[in-house]
Amino acid sequence: MPSRWLRFVPGVGLLVLAACHHGGRVAVRPQIDPSAAYTTAMRDFRHGKWGKAQSGFQRVQFEMSARDTLVPRARFYLAETYASLGEMVTAAREFRRVADDYPADSLAPYALLRVGDQYARLWKRPELDPSNGETALASYQELLGRYPDSHASQLAEARVREIQNSFARKDYQNGLWYMKRGAYDSAILYFSGMIAKYPSSELVPDAFIRLVQSYRAIGYHEELEEKCAHLRQYFGSRADVRRECGNGPAGR
Repeated sequence: MPSRWLRFVPGVGLLVLAACHHGGRVAVRPQIDPSAAYTTAMRDFRHGKWGKAQSGFQRVQFEMSARDTLVPRARFYLAETYASLGEMVTAAREFRRVADDYPADSLAPYALLRVGDQYARLWKRPELDPSNGETALASYQELLGRYPDSHASQLAEARVREIQNSFARKDYQNGLWYMKRGAYDSAILYFSGMIAKYPSSELVPDAFIRLVQSYRAIGYHEELEEKCAHLRQYFGSRADVRRECGNGPAGR
């Protein structure tokens, strides 16, 4: 060995000995038990320690193989920590990852439900910006299409009705606005559109009655009688229907 290399050999030996003396801990990252980490994160989650739980679920994902069955659960509850902290957009993104990356997992339908829930929470002013409401509705309808027999779908059906009622109320209020100003043609467009788009809305009979009143105001007797026939058939027990339409064509 050339003499110039001999000067470095003792130093190399010392480094090797130092590494052995410290058990190699300088280069090796401490190992954790991912299952134990998941259990700890769930305990923090159940106690409302959202920040600690979030860190725990993130670490579980980092430590585990993507194929491990705990990973979709860690992702789902990670998304729940974001939702609990009011970070709805981030929560929706994480729930979407669960639904898209693990479509066969039992949590996938609930993840889609929670995607819709986050956008529904963001939809604070239905009368102004419909985009978050539309995204929430689309998420719930996607759930109904992909997992029609799931318990999550049953919950989504109620949320769909809720959102559709909000959209219907917006159109109904617009129709009233035009009606009060004598713009009956515009009012009719809103009331008719509301009935066509949201036929299961609780406001449908009210919209029909407003159509009857609008048709009467502008002398559209054929259309008036058509709407009254529908009201008498399906909502004949209502006092306002009897008042507006009577008991038959001769009643008015």
